[in-house]
Amino acid sequence: MGDTLDVVVDLGDVGETAADAVLLKYAQGFHGADGAVARRLEGAGVGMDAFDLLPGDHRFIESRRSLGAPWVLFLGTVRLRQFGYHEIRQFSVRALQLLEPRHEVRHLACTVHGPNYGLDEDEAVLALVGGFVDAFQRGSGPRDLERITVVELNPKRVERLRKALALGLGLTPGVEPLLGATGFRVRRTSRFVQAPPMASAGANSNEKPHAFVAMPFAQELEDTYHYGILNPVKAAGLLCERVDQAVFDGPIIQRIRDRIDTAKVVIADLSLANPNVYLEVGYAWGRGKPTLLLVRDVRELRFDVSSYRCLVYKNIRHLEELLTQELKRIG
Repeated sequence: MGDTLDVVVDLGDVGETAADAVLLKYAQGFHGADGAVARRLEGAGVGMDAFDLLPGDHRFIESRRSLGAPWVLFLGTVRLRQFGYHEIRQFSVRALQLLEPRHEVRHLACTVHGPNYGLDEDEAVLALVGGFVDAFQRGSGPRDLERITVVELNPKRVERLRKALALGLGLTPGVEPLLGATGFRVRRTSRFVQAPPMASAGANSNEKPHAFVAMPFAQELEDTYHYGILNPVKAAGLLCERVDQAVFDGPIIQRIRDRIDTAKVVIADLSLANPNVYLEVGYAWGRGKPTLLLVRDVRELRFDVSSYRCLVYKNIRHLEELLTQELKRIG
């Protein structure tokens, strides 16, 4: 059995990645990369009933040359709204256990789960990789496993995920950075040592205080979120959760309600006058949640906020300063 495992984050399409196996989930329905791969397999003649897995079930599916890997491991999980940080960690551990008899698997490809349906991006990747690290150090996994690649399509997210791992796993015993800052080399240890808090993503992750951010998923606002909002929220000791407005369907709406209900504060950017953002603000007000309203230009507002405090920011740096002050004010 190998004594080291490289865990890296790479830019690409998980369906195209050259690996020995791909790891995906079936959250009682398909979402994102899981669904895209399933559709490719269906096109290769795999019946859709092959993916109908209850939580805890699994299935190895031959890709029939429709993917970059010859095999796919689908794990059945709880529904998306229940698939939190702790469940992601269990997902990783369970995957390595199931792969143990597959001695031919040297390279496993997967994606990060959570950011598009509302989980904190940093915590989500740390839960995923933290589970792999713990399982490998405990002795789980295929005998000849050498590499796990977390594949991501968005170049900017690739850099953010790498940074999150560097900060969250940098002090973990038996884990050392690879040259080029693309990932880490994990060494099996004689005894298991618990990883740092952010990397552990344990059973209480869903109970960590979080801010819920309501804003459009528009390219022009991505830097606003990642630098003007995310940084102050993290500095205040909160997880930062945001749901992709592009998938505003029934299950996602329920998840939005759940995360607003448990949020310490709701932050809403009213720029671009997105109707879904206004809906989330109304729900937050109805639940009595502290709500911070933001806008880059008052002309973008679609209702009179004269009786509500609204932070008007000139640029990202200005927003970061304003939001830092407001988060300190509300404690």
